[in-house]
Amino acid sequence: MNIQPHLKITQGQISPYVLLPGDPARVDSIGTYLENFTILSNNREYRCGVGTYKGRQITVCSTGIGCPSSAIAVEELINVGAQYLIRVGTCGGAWREDIPAGSLIIPTASVRDEGTTIEYIPQGFPAVADRSIVNALVQSSDEQNANYVVGINRTHDAFYGSQSAIAKWGTYLKEERWKNEKTPILSSEMESAVLFVIASLRNVKAGAIFAVNANPESLKDRVNGKDTAVVTESSEEVSRQTIDAMIRVALEAISKLP
Repeated sequence: MNIQPHLKITQGQISPYVLLPGDPARVDSIGTYLENFTILSNNREYRCGVGTYKGRQITVCSTGIGCPSSAIAVEELINVGAQYLIRVGTCGGAWREDIPAGSLIIPTASVRDEGTTIEYIPQGFPAVADRSIVNALVQSSDEQNANYVVGINRTHDAFYGSQSAIAKWGTYLKEERWKNEKTPILSSEMESAVLFVIASLRNVKAGAIFAVNANPESLKDRVNGKDTAVVTESSEEVSRQTIDAMIRVALEAISKLP
């Protein structure tokens, strides 16, 4: 097969099991957990390498920020043999006050609040994680005593978007019947919906796990008029520890897959 135009890789170079960080630098960080880790290519926002964990070869490839660049990475990885893809990334603060910084979020699905997937299929099609990958991530989290939550995520396009774009998802919470309820949307990030949609359309398996690396950004507070800033991280140390836990959980999850 011809070399992929953006990832600069070919059939036979990668394994079927792939971890997808956003940040190219995190490819090398994940590589420190693997044996015989080797960088295969480095082009634009895409850095790709392979190594071994518990006897299983694992590919690590960065996607850059957002769904457009992630779609390119996912498509080209599938072209050359990827079968199991797990996004490993950060999501800032959770949308509920009971999910503190330092937690992990395992999404079962993602709200398609972005534009890339519309180019593939109409809005009514769900962005859903593969059940076997979700189960493997949950089992791995339990074994490592990680603080994690399973539920729905939101994927969007604009990191510096308006408060109203976020608050619209909690408008119903202002009604009397919902006053004691919490939002089912646990987190917000910028890549997983397109991963889930493309994986479904191309008949491969995909999942995700997020490091909550900032204090809660309550959707309910936003709906009630509180100006809540989007924060990248609460502290570098919290980010480091949470990302480390996320990577370990993801690697163990891959070791449990068929």
